[in-house]
Parts: sequence; structure tokens; C-alpha cells
Amino acid sequence: MTESRTVAGEPGPALGEESSAGSHRWPRPQLWIAAAVLLFIVLALANYVEQWLWMRQVDYVGIFWTLLSVQWVMFGSAFVFAFLYLWLNLRQAAKAAFRGRGEAWKPDFLSRSDAVTQIGIEFSPKILKLTAILISAGVALFVATGFLTEWDTYLRFRYGGSFGVSDPLFGVDVGFYVFDLPFYVLLQSSLTLLTILALAIVSPIYMSLGLQPESGSGRRSAGGNATSHLSVLLFILVANFGWGFYLDHYELVYSTLGIVYGAGYAADHVTRVALWIMVGASAAGCALLVLNFFRPRFKALVVGAGAYAALWIVGLALLPAFFQKFVVQPSELALETPYLKKYIDFTRKAYQLDKIQETSYPALADLTPAVIARNEDTIQNIRLWDSRPLLQTYQQTQAIRLYYQFYNVDTDRYHLADGYHQVMLSTRELSPELPAKAQTWVNEYLQFTHGYGVVMNFVSKKVGGGFPQYTLQNVPAESDFGLTISQPAIYYGQSMPGYRIVDTGIKEFDYPKGNDNVYTNYDGKGGIPLDSFWKRILFAWTKADVNILLTSYLKPESRIQIHRDVRERVAQIAPFLRLDNDPYAVLSEGKLYWIQDAYTVSNYFPYANPERTTQYGTALRQSSGGPTTDRAQDPDAGGTEARPMAAFDGLNYIRNSVKVVVDMYDGTVRFYIMDPKDPVLAVYRQAFPGVFHDLSELSADLKKHLRYPENLFSVQANQYRTFHMTDPQVFYNREDLWTAPMEKYAGQAQPMEPYYILAKLPGSDQLEYLLMTPFTPQNRDNMISWMAARSDFPEYGKMLFYELPKEKLIYGPNQIEAMIDQNTTISQQLTLWNQQGSRVVRGKQIVTPIENSFLYVVPLYLKAEGTNFPQLKRVIAVAGDKVVMEPTLDEALSALFGKPGPQMVGKPAQPETTGAAAQVPNPTSGPGQAKLQFEEAQKAMQQGNWEEFGKAMAQLKNLLAVPPGQ
Repeated sequence: MTESRTVAGEPGPALGEESSAGSHRWPRPQLWIAAAVLLFIVLALANYVEQWLWMRQVDYVGIFWTLLSVQWVMFGSAFVFAFLYLWLNLRQAAKAAFRGRGEAWKPDFLSRSDAVTQIGIEFSPKILKLTAILISAGVALFVATGFLTEWDTYLRFRYGGSFGVSDPLFGVDVGFYVFDLPFYVLLQSSLTLLTILALAIVSPIYMSLGLQPESGSGRRSAGGNATSHLSVLLFILVANFGWGFYLDHYELVYSTLGIVYGAGYAADHVTRVALWIMVGASAAGCALLVLNFFRPRFKALVVGAGAYAALWIVGLALLPAFFQKFVVQPSELALETPYLKKYIDFTRKAYQLDKIQETSYPALADLTPAVIARNEDTIQNIRLWDSRPLLQTYQQTQAIRLYYQFYNVDTDRYHLADGYHQVMLSTRELSPELPAKAQTWVNEYLQFTHGYGVVMNFVSKKVGGGFPQYTLQNVPAESDFGLTISQPAIYYGQSMPGYRIVDTGIKEFDYPKGNDNVYTNYDGKGGIPLDSFWKRILFAWTKADVNILLTSYLKPESRIQIHRDVRERVAQIAPFLRLDNDPYAVLSEGKLYWIQDAYTVSNYFPYANPERTTQYGTALRQSSGGPTTDRAQDPDAGGTEARPMAAFDGLNYIRNSVKVVVDMYDGTVRFYIMDPKDPVLAVYRQAFPGVFHDLSELSADLKKHLRYPENLFSVQANQYRTFHMTDPQVFYNREDLWTAPMEKYAGQAQPMEPYYILAKLPGSDQLEYLLMTPFTPQNRDNMISWMAARSDFPEYGKMLFYELPKEKLIYGPNQIEAMIDQNTTISQQLTLWNQQGSRVVRGKQIVTPIENSFLYVVPLYLKAEGTNFPQLKRVIAVAGDKVVMEPTLDEALSALFGKPGPQMVGKPAQPETTGAAAQVPNPTSGPGQAKLQFEEAQKAMQQGNWEEFGKAMAQLKNLLAVPPGQ
């Protein structure tokens, strides 16, 4: 019987003229593939061209070309190597499968299928070769894509140097672990993956096509060619495993077997030996595989692989765990003490905890009027305005128009004509959405392009019914304290997504003036010039907005501004730096700037405890993305509070090596070196010459506004609460573990966040800008210590730690909160306010060290239900065991210490006209006066006038406090 067959890969029979003509047409699938490839190329090139134009405009095109070349050289090298590696293996497998079978045949495993036999498809070498090429290319693309994101690993390997510190286990410089080891691990793991994929592809080919029948039996076995080929692949795999085991013994400095992060007793004495045994076993396996290549024995391969796997599981998984549990744990402290010392020492080095200056602080209860008078400048800078209610007040009183929005409140300090002041400020940026009827394309992208000015107020002063005393306010900006803004327009801010086009044929809205508006044209250098038609086409494509192409308002001078968010802008230029969550606004010499703290980090510092998000995940308003490591779990992570510090999870080395200054008007970005000795920063200084500037090039006025960054301080405080214990036995027993104190905000208990203060350090008569936090013992509320970082030059960056006496009680923030709650007078007043359509908001507690004592201050805000318009109505002050609540801080100090507090410097506060805050008059003694005040209180209560009730009760209290006859 004659059977018609089609050989896959061979042309079919001629079909006459019609078929001949049709042979010139592209099959429909090929057209779709070609179109998809072309579209991908266009999309990719368009984004690259946009990024190149932007990097050229901001004057960092060198970074663009360096990163692009490194990425694509790594990608190309990985792709070529992976493709050739896989293609050669598949080609060899195909050759072995076809040897002696002719040009076309049906595989034996298919010949048993009746359906396939009826179809009559046969395979040819040509189609298998094409399949091998496609498979190799696909897998190579998958492998190479992973290298696109490893550019930083290569840069550190290429330019990394020495730390000048040797690890305590092998005596190798730390630079090897931070710079070299990650690159070696990348190569080893990639080659392992590639070889496993090759085996996964080749083995089924031999199983299905390359099995030969054994003579005299029906069984099939691998031929010599198949066994030899598999031996070569296994040789590469086992040799690579051996290299991996060699690298693993260096990675013991990150081991979590035991109580330390790094090699403990079990890892040093068992795992380390087991790794060397596995290196030897790998070498022996390679020798046997070479022998098997010349004398193929498939069964020997299977037996050898099983023995190797068993040795791996026993030596590296079971034996170390067994040794740790039954040998180390019964004598853990004695055996682990040397490793605890290494763990403590290197963690302190990695986070610069070893540079903290430690001293004692007496915490005396000796605040007196004389002490308060000597520290008048500290008192007047105690922060009464909490950033959370203050942001709402800004929005209600200073937004001016619906299209303005305040997103964040920053804290800074300024030298004004009357002294050194801590202030709070916020930028007036555009609202994310215009009013509904104004949401046209022209308005959103051409007219409403920028915010306008800043609002600034003293941290401790209020006016009127409880509003902040502004040093800068309104539009245009007004100031009674000598502050001026020569360029108030904000084109680059904290919340500016998308793009805007400036200097167009339609004027931009600048600011409102009465019933009219003032308009302007952008005159800066921020943005990419749209001076050619192809650029308009490009941005219409990349922004998916055809209006860019169609609008008639664009001129050759027009500029498109992208990456307008300050953190996004810096991250686009320098993706190799980790950014602080909170860039802050600065007014310097009439111009507005952002200062962005940037960090160099690593998760490969040996024996250093990795950071984990805990109580010290500072509540900064924005969360930074960023990769996190999946290295081992932190054995000393305490707390479960989820905070916006996830970008710092897993790192175990951090330096604030760079300060970034961004001009709010033209978007200019400059990087200044803060730590020239940082070995990680040295990598990027070599890789990107000319990017980083010496700190001496920063203007003297801007330098005055540099401050110790909150994220770094939070990370260091989180580590220091455990690693202040340097004695291994104390550390092992966790005898002195600390935590963040608790405080209340709006009735909710939460960990206290580090905060900035302007104060005098103990023994100093000079005001300094400090970032500080108290500590409390684990599971207890009394204060045990406090830590501060200095922000003023020449002492910038120095960290101080003050330990309190352990033999006496010093109230912690949560105990102060409890004392406030238990004060009957205060609690009654708060209850009354909360029952009359108002809500009392308890603000951030500020613990201020004054000479050798503490003053605790808590502001109270009142806002009507259903509104977001808080007013500062009361100030609670605590010293020793005495708790008072008064309308102002001056009055609270007067009540605490029996005489008027220091006069606030600056514009005098206006008297209260509304609300519950009232001046307490000098009482007149006598029962008649007391009866009169009581009747006044009753009358006010019956009328529901709780303000007058509060005044009358306060006066009655003072009358009753005066002894008879005085």
C-alpha cells in the first residue's frame, strides 16, 4: 500500500502557477511577528531617546552613556555566551540523535502513535536545527535579561577598592565581600542555571531520540555519545557547584545558624569543614566524570549523582543543624562568646555606632526659674506645632485658592535678625487636580505649571485664637522678619507627577492678585527644548498624548518638563544612590531649593546585623521604592510596627555620603560629597567622574541648612537599642534591651519618632540644631537614655549618647502621657471640649533636655467636628511630678515654677479672642469672691458656654489655692 508522507522542513509538491505566485507572499504569522518586533524596537528606542535628551539637558549625559553601555555589554555578553552554550549542546544532542538515521525519519516514540502515523509527519535535521536555534535564543534571552539589572554589581566589582578593615573569620578585606563577592556569586549562579537548563533540554532529547536498543533484550539504554555528552554537562555543573561551595565558605559571614548574624561556633566548626568536603567531593566527581567520558557508564552517572546529593544534604543541612542543637545550645554562651564579640564589633562599625560619644546624664529634678531664664533661647524653640495638624492649618489658611496644595511640613532653622530660630515650613504646590470645570488640556499642561512660594512659622508661637505666627505667609510672600523670596515659582516639587510644557504661546498662571490673576512666561533652563518636529512626535508617543503634536501654542523656545518630582528626579539621575524619604525645602538668598539626603548602602558587610523595619521606621510622608535583599532574617529585629522604611530593609551598611541640592525653579541638580572616605562612594566617583562636587563648593548659606538625616538616624537608633551592649554576656542575656518610647497622638498610642530640636547640649552655652530620640527599656515605660546627632558645622555628624541613672525613676514619654490622663483637672476640661461638637487632638510630645534636667511639653489642639481646622489651644508642661495646662507655654512655665516664664522673642503674640485659652488673672482672696466665681461657672454651664465655664473654674481654682489671710 502506498502512503503519502510529508517531511517536516521540506517543501511540498508544486501547485502550479498559483502556488508559484503565492510563494512570494509572506505568511500571515510572519507578518505579525515582524510587526511586533518592529513595534518593540520603536517603543524601546523612543524611551531611550527621551531619557538621553533629558539626561543631556540636566547635564548628566555621561551617567546615561555609562549605565547604558554597562547594561547592554553585560546583556550582550550574557546573551552570546548563553546562546552559544545552549546551541552547541543542542546541536551535539541532535547530531547524536540523527547519527545513522538518514535525512528524515519518524522518532520511535512517535511511531507507536497511530494518530501520528496516519498524519504521516516526519522530522528532518533542518527543522530540528531551526528549533535548536529558537530554543537557544529564547533561553539565552531569559538568562541575559537578568544581567540588565546587575549593572551596579559590575560597577562595584570594576571600581571597588579596600575598606582597610579585615573580616574576623578569614582575615579578608571587607572590600572583597562588598565589591567582589556579589559579582562572583552572580557569575556562578548564572552558569549553574544555564547548565541546569541545558541538561533539562538535552536529557529529554536523548530520552526520546537517543536511546539505543540493547542487543538480545527489549530494553533501551543510553548510547555512548549520549552518556559522554551528559558527562560533559555534569562535569561543568559539578565543577560549578564546587566553585559555589568555595564561595559559600566566604558567605558564612552572613550565616544565621545560631544566635549571631555571621559564622557562629557551629558554622565555623561544622559548616565550614563540610563546605571544604563538598569542594573536594566536587573535584572527585569531576575526575570520575572525565573518566566516564572516555568509558561511558550511564548507571555510574546515576549512582554518583545520588551519592553527591546525599553528601550535600547530610553535610550542609542535617549535620550543622544537629550540631547546633545538641552540642552548641547546651553550652551556647561559652561557645558563642568569641563570635558574639565579632558580631557586636562589626555591626557597630557598619552603622558607625562605634563613633558615638557616650556619657552619663544626671536627669536631676532641679529645674528652677533661674535655669529656665538661662535657657530662654531653648524654651522659645520648643516645638508646639505638630506637623500633622499644622498641615491642615496651612491648607485652610494659606492655600489661598483651590488649585494650591500643601503636601508636607518640614522642620529647619534660620538665623533671623533677632536670633537663631527653629521654624516649620511647607511649599505651596499645585493641587493634583484642578476644579472640574477647569480640567482642560491647555489648563492642565500649559497654564497651571507651577506652585508658588512657601509658608513658614515659628515652632512655638501662636497668635489670635490659636494660629501659627508666620514668618512667611500669603501670595505674594509677606514677612515681618526680613525674609524675601526673589524667585517663588516652584516647577519642581514633592508631588508633581506627569509633565508640563512651559514658555508656550499662552502665558502661565503665576499667582492670584485680588480678583485678577498674574501671569508669566517661564524664563529658566529646566525642561527639554521642543525645537524640532521630531521631538514633538517623540513626546506625543512617549506621553501617549497627541495634543503635544496638534497644539498650536508650542514655539521653538517651548520646553517640556518631565521628572518634576524631586525624589524621582534625583533617582533618575543617580539610581545607584538610596534616597531619604523626606527631602526638605530651604529658602537661601532669596531662592528656593530642595535638599535631598542620599545614601550609599550594602547588604554584604560581614558580621553586621541587617536592618529590619521596626519601631524606628520614621513616619516620613513618602515611601521610597527600591530593591530589598532576601538575605537571611535578622535575629535582632524587634517590634512589628510596619513603617515607610521598607527601602532600608536588609541593608547592613549605610553612609550619608551625598547631599543633593535641587533648584525648585530650573530643576538643576547638584551632588555634594559629605563623606569623602566612604569606599562605596569612591566606586561611583570613579565610574562617573565630574558628578560629585566637594562640599566646599556649596554656598555658605545653604550649608547652614544641612541637617542630620532622619532615615539614617532611625536606622542607627534601631540598631543601637541592641548594640549599645558591648559585653557578650549582657548581650546574650538581653539584659539591657531598649525600645522606642510610646506616645499618644489623637488618642492613639504609637512609637515616638525622632525629632529635631534647637537646644543647648549639657555643659554648653551654644544653641545647636539636634536630631534626638529617647529610649525606654524593653516592656517598660521609664526613660533610660537619649541619643542625639548634631547638625551644625563644624560639629556636623557627631553623635552623642546620654545614659540616665538606673538607680532612680526618670519618667518616659508614655508615663508622662499617663500623668496627663490621670490629672483630674485636665481630663475634665478635655472631656467637656470633646462633648460639645469639638475634638481635642493631643500633639507630639517633645522631651527637651535643659542643662541636667528634662522638660516635657505636649500641645493640645481643638477642632470642630467635621472640619480640618485645628487651633493650638493649650500647652501641657511637665517637670518632675508637676503637671500643668495653660493657654501658652509662658503661662505653663509660670504655673510650674511660680514666676513668669521667658518672654517670647519676636513679634508679640496677640491676645486670645476665641476658644478655650484664657489668661489667668491674679486672684482676689475671700469667700465672697469664690462664691461669685462659682455662680459664674454655674451660669455658664447652664447656658452651654463652656469657654466661660472653663475661665470661671480656672479662677475659682486659683482663689481656693490662696491660703486664708493672704
